[in-house]
Formats: sequence, C-alpha cells, structure tokens
Amino acid sequence: MLNTLFQGIFDTDMTSVISVSDFLLCVGCALAVGLILAGTYMYGTKYTKSFVATLALLPAVVCVVIMMVNGNVGTGVAVAGAFSLVRFRSVPGSAKEIGAIFLAMCSGLVSGMGYLAYALLSAVILGAIMLLYNRMDFGTRKHGLRYKTLHITIPEDLDY
Repeated sequence: MLNTLFQGIFDTDMTSVISVSDFLLCVGCALAVGLILAGTYMYGTKYTKSFVATLALLPAVVCVVIMMVNGNVGTGVAVAGAFSLVRFRSVPGSAKEIGAIFLAMCSGLVSGMGYLAYALLSAVILGAIMLLYNRMDFGTRKHGLRYKTLHITIPEDLDY
C-alpha cells in the first residue's frame, strides 16, 4: 500500500522508482549536511537568520530535485538553468555567501545522487577548510591602501 502511494503516474518498467526509505535516508543526510555547513558558516561570520536557515535547507532541496530528475538529461539541464537563475534574481551577496551557496548545492547534488558518505565527507572537509581560511584571515591585505565602498541609493520617484 505504501509503495503504491508514492509511485508517479508516469512511471514505467523502464524507470526506476525511489523507495520511501531511500528517499528519507537521502533527505536526512542532506539535512545533516546542511546543518554542518550552516554551523561552519556561522562561526566567526556576520550573518542573517534567513541566510543561515536557507543554507541549512538548500542541500535537502537540491537533493529532492536531483532524486526526482532521476537520470533524465533534459530535465537535469533545465533544473541547472533554474538554479543558476535563482542567484541572479536575488540581492547581490558577498563572495563568501556565494561560495557557501555553491557548497550547499554541491552537497545536495551529491546526496541526491545517493553518495551519502561522500556528501558528509565533502561537507566536513570543505567546512573545515572554510573555517581554517576564516581563522587565518586568508586573503586579507597586510599592507597598502584599504578601499571602502560608498553606496548611494536614489529613490525611483526622485526627479534628478
């Protein structure tokens, strides 16, 4: 009864159906990976609650989408295009935020393909590297000029 409840109406003998236990295992792993990545991002970084919550859920969302694509190349390309558009439609973020988003999407992709140990291993290793780079101030200038950026916002209804 439970297996027929989760079958798609377009399923055939040629397509493989994901079992409910495998689905829950992959999504659970993706949620754990999301918590690991969100925790490492929060350490020593200024962040917003909404960004960290999104970062924790993003691997699970990508995991579910990849499991539903299930080897269909055309659908996979369409999903990749949709994911790339999401970043450009939102408020521009810092390079660190974009890197964390891509890391979360990568981990979700690996989880959705069924490589759960690799997803956990990559999240732990890359999260540790992210912490290490943050701790040793990797990429900061030691000497020289420091530049600041001034943002000026002009209202749309102002006649200038």
